[in-house]
Amino acid sequence: MFDRSRHSSRRLGFPGALAAFSCAFLAACGDGSAPAAYTAEELEAAKAELRDHARLRTFEAGKLFGEEWVARAPHDAELRGLYAYQLVGWRQSKEVHEQADAILADDPRDPWGLYAKAYAHYVDNNMGPALESVREAWEASPQPEFAFLYLRVLNRDDFETAWAFLESLDEETRGWPEVLRMRAELESQARYRREDPTWADSSRATWAVFKEEFPDHVLGYTRLANEAFQARRMDEWTPLMEAALELAPGSSEVRSQHWRGLWMSDLLPEEERRAAVEASMAAFREAGPETPPGLYAMATMYREMEDEERAAELEARIVAGDPTGNHASLIYLAQIRAENDRISELREAHGEDSPEHRAQLEIVRDAVHEYLERPLYDDTYLGTAYITLYFALSSMDPVPVEDFADAVRGLAAHERLNPHITFGTAPRALIDHTPYAMEAADIVREGVPIMLERLNESRDFFDTEGEYDQALRSSLSGIYDVIGWAYFKTGRAEDGRHTLERALAIAEDNRDVRYHLGQVYEQLAAEAEEEGAAEAGTAWLDQAEDSYIAGFGASRGTNPNEAALEALYESRNGSREGIDEYLATLDERDRIRRRERILESRVEAGGTYEPFVLARLDGEMVDSADLEGKIAVLHFWGTWCGPCIVEMPEYQKFDERYRDDPEVAVISISNDRSTDVIEEYLGKNNFDFTVLVDDGYVDRAGVSAWPTTWFVDREGGVQFVKIGTALKLDEEFSWRVEALREE
Repeated sequence: MFDRSRHSSRRLGFPGALAAFSCAFLAACGDGSAPAAYTAEELEAAKAELRDHARLRTFEAGKLFGEEWVARAPHDAELRGLYAYQLVGWRQSKEVHEQADAILADDPRDPWGLYAKAYAHYVDNNMGPALESVREAWEASPQPEFAFLYLRVLNRDDFETAWAFLESLDEETRGWPEVLRMRAELESQARYRREDPTWADSSRATWAVFKEEFPDHVLGYTRLANEAFQARRMDEWTPLMEAALELAPGSSEVRSQHWRGLWMSDLLPEEERRAAVEASMAAFREAGPETPPGLYAMATMYREMEDEERAAELEARIVAGDPTGNHASLIYLAQIRAENDRISELREAHGEDSPEHRAQLEIVRDAVHEYLERPLYDDTYLGTAYITLYFALSSMDPVPVEDFADAVRGLAAHERLNPHITFGTAPRALIDHTPYAMEAADIVREGVPIMLERLNESRDFFDTEGEYDQALRSSLSGIYDVIGWAYFKTGRAEDGRHTLERALAIAEDNRDVRYHLGQVYEQLAAEAEEEGAAEAGTAWLDQAEDSYIAGFGASRGTNPNEAALEALYESRNGSREGIDEYLATLDERDRIRRRERILESRVEAGGTYEPFVLARLDGEMVDSADLEGKIAVLHFWGTWCGPCIVEMPEYQKFDERYRDDPEVAVISISNDRSTDVIEEYLGKNNFDFTVLVDDGYVDRAGVSAWPTTWFVDREGGVQFVKIGTALKLDEEFSWRVEALREE
């Protein structure tokens, strides 16, 4: 057990005397009798004490104080809510849930219960339920604590809504310290969200106001100290940290910041830094009770100072005192990570096939299994454990089938930070290495809502809707790829072909789909040969070859299409003779085939198009009648269109190719809702091709797919229509233009 009273006479860095109260309380209850009565004034003083712990970030002592008071007044919702915040400081989500449930058991609509439940979800990183709970708490009882948490949750999910909510608060609430803190944090976020670096000055100014208005609140000092440290202004850092330590000598959060500043700056000569850090550690231990967070903070700092032995001693104390606690689980996880880090070191030093590397893979596997067998605090870090196990097992040769399948199942159940692995790479590997192909497809199907939710959460990080759309298409293509590959592996070649071709239609540059389709085509060729349909078999092999070539061109380096293409060549030619020359001509072969298909795609009985008069971005009007006698390329796109965005660099090259050609007019027509969006996109990417702004023309002309490009002859007849992405746009568009020019 951890020592709660060893320093009972020491100052804890907050008003009141926790230790004296604890001793009196324990003495009164030591015989197991009912807790002593308390007055209303004493209860209010206890609540004030808990708020002081929050103000000073002394959660170590605050949690101990709070649990004793909750035992005395178990039905006071506000007391439990304030105690729950101390538990948040310990990252103890289970206990926060327990406090919330205890309050809500008395009254399901109690605002403090909803507040505590919101914090429990917040610690669990479940922002949706957290937002719902804190909104209900705020609407039921609009008080500053709830406003603070409401802003914290909103800021994680919706910056602009958080800002609007902050501005909607009355002056008194906006002046509450934690709400003012959120203003400073939102202003700091605005640097990135609004792409305006001057918000950093606003945030700094708000923190300065915070420190002046609330000189007994430790955050005003630590936040400004952190900024001074980042800028290496240690003359500013020192008095700020001294003031913070004077207020809260027993806060591990404040102390950790102090230790890092002493160790990682030039404030002290190198030979004096360790002694200074350890002196601060000694003062920390004298200032408050020994707790897992405090020991963990010191262990982390010792590891930063490369003293593994001392760090291990402190971690051993944590595990011995609370083997199922959150900090013990973090220590167990760190042991896995340390072993996993050795994998890359040994691979680099000795190679993937070395005995050292193979042995370390087994060590990591065993470390993860040991972790999974421990009595853990909760399931929070199981996803990290399973993804570590997955990568270790996938690097083994051979891959252990059942162990690997269990690792992928564990990923599907617990890992959510990397959905592209959990519901993409890992299920695909499950198909390749185990007999559980359809189980892999089921994992992907069940993961679709999670993948889409995660992608939607990151929507703000995309510059345009088109980039987001392309990421969405890539995810959907990957989903169909895994399902189609699973069909094929279970003997359903035709189902596999249709599903994989759908995946390819969504994202043409997916090399895995190209490879898998090639494999399907080879199987269909073999089936045709067995049925005596030699001509059909040859056609399927041609398709397989085309698929591999296209996939090989999608990206160089380690690419399954390359090996598959070589194997197919050897199979069709009876040997590898001439393969080097064959591979050397792949680009030209691909180019010839693409050109043939494109020229064969001429529109039969192509008619004229709807005339237009549209404005350029600079306001100048362009009349389609002026294009008569020229070869015209009319390209319909939008910044919201993913495939459009992908091909824009190539479109810029194509535009430059014909910009000064008097016989050719290259014009793009965007149907974005505002010219500001178009201009911002062009400016960011240094594009300067001609853009006309849609005024409803797209609908009048019947354009319904994006991107769409018309190639118009000198008489105004549409001769070629390209719908969808052209990965080699400059080349392929120019073939169409030159074909029209030759006529």
